[in-house]
Amino acid sequence: MTERTYTVPDVSCEHCVSAITKELTQISGVQNVNVDLETKKVTVVADESVEDQKIREGIDEAGFDISA
Repeated sequence: MTERTYTVPDVSCEHCVSAITKELTQISGVQNVNVDLETKKVTVVADESVEDQKIREGIDEAGFDISA
């Protein structure tokens, strides 16, 4: 397992949390998703085989940008 954290500045409500969580949990190998509204961080625990780009695409598909 590996844990990755992404800064997603536009998350602001429970709908945001739900949208991101729904997209990312559909990715095979993702074990846990935590969206922190206060810090604007998305933490993903996934198998090491899950590519970083796949997670980034999932966040994008949910309608959010990741800050650099």
